[in-house]
Amino acid sequence: MSPGLSPIRLLVQDEETAVEVGRLAAYREGGGLDLEMVVVHDSATDAVPRQRSAGGNDPLGVIARTEAEAFAAVAAGADEACTIDGLDLPRFVAFLDRVALRATQRREAENRHTHAVQAEKLAALGTVVAGVAHEINNPLGIVILNVESTRSNVEPVLRAQEEIFRLADRGTAATPEEVRRLADMARAGAAPADVRADLDDVTTALQTIADVVKDLRIFARAGETEKPESVYLPDLVDQVLRIVGKQITSVAALERDYGADVPALLLPRSRLTQVLTNLLINAAHAIEEIRRPMHRVRISIRYDNEAIALSISDTGPGIASDIIERIFDPFFTTKRGDRETGGSGLGLSISRSILHDIGGDLIVESVHGAGATFIAVIPTEGRRVIRHSRFQAAIGSSPTSGRSSVLVVEDEEALLRSLATALRQRFHVLLAADGQEAIDLLESGSTPDAILCDINMPVVNGFELYEWLLDNRPDLARHVVFITANATDEVASTFFARVEKPVLEKPVTRERLLSAIDRIVSSSPLPH
Repeated sequence: MSPGLSPIRLLVQDEETAVEVGRLAAYREGGGLDLEMVVVHDSATDAVPRQRSAGGNDPLGVIARTEAEAFAAVAAGADEACTIDGLDLPRFVAFLDRVALRATQRREAENRHTHAVQAEKLAALGTVVAGVAHEINNPLGIVILNVESTRSNVEPVLRAQEEIFRLADRGTAATPEEVRRLADMARAGAAPADVRADLDDVTTALQTIADVVKDLRIFARAGETEKPESVYLPDLVDQVLRIVGKQITSVAALERDYGADVPALLLPRSRLTQVLTNLLINAAHAIEEIRRPMHRVRISIRYDNEAIALSISDTGPGIASDIIERIFDPFFTTKRGDRETGGSGLGLSISRSILHDIGGDLIVESVHGAGATFIAVIPTEGRRVIRHSRFQAAIGSSPTSGRSSVLVVEDEEALLRSLATALRQRFHVLLAADGQEAIDLLESGSTPDAILCDINMPVVNGFELYEWLLDNRPDLARHVVFITANATDEVASTFFARVEKPVLEKPVTRERLLSAIDRIVSSSPLPH
C-alpha cells in the first residue's frame, strides 16, 4: 500500500462474501495487510456515499454481488470494485493494490484541483487589489492635499492663539495695537468657511475609504464552511461593483436593472461574491477583445416566486457554438494568451459548482459575434425567503463602522421612511415592514443595538414580536422601544404596564426619538 494512505476500507454485500474475503485476507496478514472490512446490506449506490462520508479520504473498495453493482459502486465514489466470482488470492491482492493506487491518484487530483482553485482566487485577488487601489487613491489624494492645505491655513490662527495665551498670562489688558495685530495674524489664514469645507471633504473622503475597506472584507472570508446569512443580491452586486466595477466602466457603459420585488435569502455571502467577481471580470475581459462604437454591460435581477435570476450580459465577441458546451469544463479558457496572462480556465467551473452547491445553476446564452449572457439561477423553493424593504438599499444594508444599529419595525411605509431618515445620521438603520420580517432579519444573524417597534401591524404585531424576542432573543427584548398611536388603548396600556418598556406616542419629535434610542443603546451595550 502507498505510504501515507489510511487502511483500506473494504465493503462486502453479505456475510458469505465476508467469510470468503476474510479467508483471503488471512493469507496476507504476514505481509502487512491493513484492511477494514464492513458488511453492508443495501445497494452500492447507497452504501458507498455513506461510507465515503464516514471514512473521508480513506481508500475504499467494494466486492459486489454482481457486475452491475460493481459498476454502480465505482460510479458512486468507490476507488475500485469487483465481484466475488472467481476471486482467488492473486486477484484479491491485485484488487487491493488497485484500490490503493486509485486512492492515491484521487488524492493527488484533489490536491491539484485545490491548488488550481487557489491560483484562481489569487488571480481574482490581483484584480480586486487593482480596483481597491483606484477606489482608495482618489479619496486618499483629497485627504493628503486638504490636510496639508488646512495645516497651512490654520497656522496663522494657531500663532494668534499662542499670542493670546501670552497676553493672558501677562495679566494686563491688551492694547488696541496688540488686538489689531492679533486680528491681522488671524486674517492671514483661510476663511473659516473654507477650512470647514476642506475638513468636510476630508471626512467624506475618509468615509469613502472606510466603505471600500468594509466592502473588501467580503472577499477575505473563507467560503467553504461559510454559514448562510441574509443576502440581498442587489446590495451584494453593488458591493462587488465598488471593488471591480472600474474594470467595466473604463471600457463600457454599465447598466443595472434590479426588480423591485427581489427578496433577501439565506445564502453563503462570500461564495456568491466569488461568483459575481468571476462573471463581472469575464464580461470586462470579453469586451476588450472586440472593437465596437459603444460597449455595454447589463446586470439584471428578477424574481418570479420560484427563483431569482441574476444575468450579466456583455457586448463582447460571444462564444462560438462549437465550444459553448465546453466553457464550464475545468481549465478550459477562451482568453487570449497563456495561463499566466489570460485565465486559468477555472472561473466558470468554480462559479457553476458554487451555484450547484446551493441548489442553483449557471447557464449561458450567446450568439457568436453578438455578446454573451450568463444567468445565475438561485431557486427559492425550500429556502428561507426574507422579504426586503424597498427602502433598505437607500438607507444602507451594512453598518457604518463605530455606529450602533437600530431595527425599525413599522408597517406604514411613509412613516418607516421618516423614522429611518431621522435616525440614520446617528445610527445604522435596518428596516422591517412587520413583525415577521423583523423575525426573518433577526434569525438571519442581524443583531441590532435597539429595536423601535410599532404595535398594530399585519402578520405579526408588536405584542407577538416582543413575545418571540422573550423566547428566542431575550438579550434583544431588553432593548425594545415601542411606538404607537394607541398607548391609552386598554389592551396596549395593560401590555405596556406589564413589560415596562419605553413607549413613544405618535407623532414623535426627532429629539424625543433620538433621546429614547440613545438611552436604550447606552444602558447595556450588546456584544457583537
